[in-house]
Amino acid sequence: MSAAVLPPRRRWGLRVRLIAVVLTVAALALIAVDVIVPLNVRAALISDRDKGLASVVQKLPATINSSSLTELTKNNPLRSEVGWTVVTRSGTAQVIVQPPRDPIGTPDFGNPPPVGVARTVGDVSGSSARYRILAVVIFDPSNSPVYLVAWSDLDEVTATLSQLVFLEFLITVGLLILLGLVASLIIRRELRPLEAMATAADEIAGGELERRVAPGDPSTEIGRLGTAFNGMLDGINGLLDEQQRNEARLRQFVADASHELRTPVAAVQGYSELYRAGMLPDEASVAKAMNRMGFEARRMGGLVEDLLTLIKADAEKAREHELVDLAQLLVGVVDDAAVIDGSRTWRLVGATRMTNVVGDRLRLHQLFANLLSNVRTHTPAGTTATVSLLPGHDEIAVSITDDGPGVAPEALPRLFDRFFREDESRSRENGGSGLGLSIVAAIVRSHSGRILAANARGGGLTMTVVLPRPVGTAAVTGLATGAPVGVNTGPIDLSALAFSAAAPSGGGLPSPGGQMSVVSRSARPDDALNTPET
Repeated sequence: MSAAVLPPRRRWGLRVRLIAVVLTVAALALIAVDVIVPLNVRAALISDRDKGLASVVQKLPATINSSSLTELTKNNPLRSEVGWTVVTRSGTAQVIVQPPRDPIGTPDFGNPPPVGVARTVGDVSGSSARYRILAVVIFDPSNSPVYLVAWSDLDEVTATLSQLVFLEFLITVGLLILLGLVASLIIRRELRPLEAMATAADEIAGGELERRVAPGDPSTEIGRLGTAFNGMLDGINGLLDEQQRNEARLRQFVADASHELRTPVAAVQGYSELYRAGMLPDEASVAKAMNRMGFEARRMGGLVEDLLTLIKADAEKAREHELVDLAQLLVGVVDDAAVIDGSRTWRLVGATRMTNVVGDRLRLHQLFANLLSNVRTHTPAGTTATVSLLPGHDEIAVSITDDGPGVAPEALPRLFDRFFREDESRSRENGGSGLGLSIVAAIVRSHSGRILAANARGGGLTMTVVLPRPVGTAAVTGLATGAPVGVNTGPIDLSALAFSAAAPSGGGLPSPGGQMSVVSRSARPDDALNTPET
């Protein structure tokens, strides 16, 4: 048989436990007081009683009889509370003076009674009465002493202690009740923010993600907890919003990629179906179909390659150990653009000094090559493109400005979206896959930089890439070559970079060295790659 499963033990709530702790501590303290105070009071009362007995014993008259002993106690503080009894060696006791307050008292003195020291004894009858006695030897013929005992009952002490204990009990109970009520009110008030947090947590779990709590005084623990609770909720909401945006971007990306791939796949499938159905009767038709199928296959392959490049650019991080001379890299990129397309003028400004960044040389080359390819794709022949390099104190800016048709203002925020095309003129055949600038943005992010897009003054588009300068060991390594480094003393003025498009033929933005390399469409590629112009 399986053992019965016991229900989980129900634990008290925090408020009940706090009240219980407060009451327990207070009760222990009060009980300790209730015990210590009566003991001290009893000891004080008995000490006073002993002093009274000792004073009358020390003043015993020469003639001991009832009259003299009664007269002796007249001026004593105990007065009528002292009795006198003679006790023989055999234990026979004879009362000489019976105290008026206890006319029937019969203390049990013992045989023999204690001499010289006060003691507490009971009653001969066995009742609860208690007495304080003090004995002296008054006659000792042939070792048969006779004792005179002064005694006093303790009924008054007992009554006083009883009243004290009763009052302490009432006070203790009242204080515990009052303390319980006050502690309950205070603890309930102080724990109300915690209850509000618990309620808010339940409501948040139910879907109210905008729910917050009043943090209270931030100098208290609960106030700090409330502030941290709200901060945690804000962080969670931010993460959820970011997750939703990422999911939306992922769904859009998958939908766009599917849409882009569907067209070439459908074209290839359609031409193959025509060939299978015998709808291509002559070799010219077959050749045309094969050319179109080849074009669509190449376009589909290019799209897949762009997707793979974008995924790699998103995942990669710049190799921190590689130091790249950005000026030298830009010279190569501009030279390549001039070789590829001689119908446009390519201008390079500010690349006369070594300007180092830390990153992946191949990815950085791809970054600026894509930006110049974007100029070739989306601007007409005869356009002038200016590449400006402007080093700053902590960052380096590279601006690519053209004097082409530019971009509509409403399209600027979406330039770096995947598969985005501004208009029909930027078709799939002439405008690429729509992933070029997305790849550029991903490479910039992997190098901890940023990219800006704006319409240039006087027409055209300006793309500005801002990359961080190397710091630490990388910066020292870059300076160890002894080559001059172009560094401005202040921050980068991006408005000056955008202004370079306003006068594309007027020398562009002045570089630190005042030199500019120009490659024009009229020059031969092998002669014009490094033609200086002052």
